[in-house]
Amino acid sequence: MRQLQKIRQYQRLYQHYGTEPKPTTIAEVAGVALCSERHARTLLRQLTQSGWLSWQAQPGRGHRAILHCLTTTSELSAPLMHTCLEKGDYQSALQLADGDPASLHHIITPFLGGKWLKHQPTLRIPWYRPLTSLHPSLQRRRAEQHIICAVHAGLTRYLPGNPQPVADLAHHWESSDDKLRWRFYLRSGAHWHNGQAISDEDVLGALHQLLADPARNTGLTHVSKVMLIAPWCLEITLNAPDAMLAHRLAHHVCRLPHPQQPNVGAGPFAIAHHHSHYLRLERQPWYFATHPLLHAIEFWRTRAGTEKPAWITVGKGENAQESITTTSGGFSWLMVNARLPKQLAAWLRQEIQHLNQHFIRRDDVETRTEILPGIMTPAYPEAPDVTLPPALSLVCYHTPVLCDLAGKLQTRLKKRGCDVTIHWKDREEWHAPDALAQADILLGDYLAGEVPVFALAEWFTEEPAWTTALGESAWQNAKQTLMAYCESEETLRAHLPTFFHRLLESGACTPLFHYRYRLNTLENVQNIVLTASGWLDFTRAWLPPAQERTTSAS
Repeated sequence: MRQLQKIRQYQRLYQHYGTEPKPTTIAEVAGVALCSERHARTLLRQLTQSGWLSWQAQPGRGHRAILHCLTTTSELSAPLMHTCLEKGDYQSALQLADGDPASLHHIITPFLGGKWLKHQPTLRIPWYRPLTSLHPSLQRRRAEQHIICAVHAGLTRYLPGNPQPVADLAHHWESSDDKLRWRFYLRSGAHWHNGQAISDEDVLGALHQLLADPARNTGLTHVSKVMLIAPWCLEITLNAPDAMLAHRLAHHVCRLPHPQQPNVGAGPFAIAHHHSHYLRLERQPWYFATHPLLHAIEFWRTRAGTEKPAWITVGKGENAQESITTTSGGFSWLMVNARLPKQLAAWLRQEIQHLNQHFIRRDDVETRTEILPGIMTPAYPEAPDVTLPPALSLVCYHTPVLCDLAGKLQTRLKKRGCDVTIHWKDREEWHAPDALAQADILLGDYLAGEVPVFALAEWFTEEPAWTTALGESAWQNAKQTLMAYCESEETLRAHLPTFFHRLLESGACTPLFHYRYRLNTLENVQNIVLTASGWLDFTRAWLPPAQERTTSAS
């Protein structure tokens, strides 16, 4: 875009020379504008004709000319920003804003929400941080997890509100009576996003990659063999009975990217563009199931951070809808190191619960925690006062509410002569080897899945904090007990509440609060269905027609 380049060069001149008349030379202008002297003369002539600056050359060799910038860069860039945003060209608008998303925030809102762009329904969502890798093995954030499920297919998948997994790359499946052998009958005729046909060998290769990846195979360590026993018939053999295998394979980490091209998937949406400030997903024409009605979903980064990451605001306008809210089945929690003296651990639990209940005043959290129907946080007996150690180590998820709670605890214990060192960790750092081993106190959260009972069991299997709270041996024994309950869905549902009730009563884990998910002002978007993670189901949403067509009788 020539106009964009012209404004960018004027911005360089404005930043260098300012608003006052300044003496300069053609050579200096060329250096500032990053162009040749010949082009600098052309540029100065164009900018003068546009009325943006004045250029008064002085006669004689070596005499300096006078350059005067007459308008601010914001006065020039704002109209072009609007033009770029109307066309959906967020990248060019961001360039005009000098790469600062926050400077776009005040003008970007009218362009968000459900829009028809080039006769195609597009949903634009503002976001507060870069959306990082979308490979299933690397993501533990709920936004990326949701996008991964839209981009990549698995053998099975969940639908919001459905307690059972449904067919995906597997058309259907069956298991032996002892739940040790499972056969998945694969779809033929499916395609990757690049148009390449998906072969049964592709699926087998992607599964082998999944099982070989320690970041993804935590819930599948009981798989002993995977093989094609016939064309399009995949058999998985287990070394322990598991009635929940189809559930496990619906997890986002079990989605199957292309074996050689990890950014290429087979889900309903393909990654069209992915940059630090911009992500565009497009409905992929090769999708084997019902095609979504949305053509594209765009994430525009518009600010540097947010105090309420559980709330998503999309657009404003006359057709904006009321907020849609739900309380997360997941919860933030406290654990303490099993090596701490019992009296100290009990006192710390009591103190942190007190801070949580009486000082966390936010409308995006609910401090009355029920991790499953009927399983509430138990009432612990009053803990006697203790002598605190001179120092304690706290490892905390880097989320606003937990940061607030950790800061209040640090201040409270400082007054009693105990220095609390806080180590903030994002979700990737949290799962690094030995990241939690030396922590005395752990503050983290559990993101619920579509099936609450099974999702809670999966969390216990995968969450590394349990080895700190229980000890490695006790954690491994408890995981074996939990796996034994998976001989049938009925057995798991019957025993899991008791299993977790004992953990809570022992103080190994103390739930603190639930997030209140909220989806605000979705302009024009119809059929809004929220997932368990509080996100809009992209495959169901649609936009009403941009305008009614009228016909007349001839």
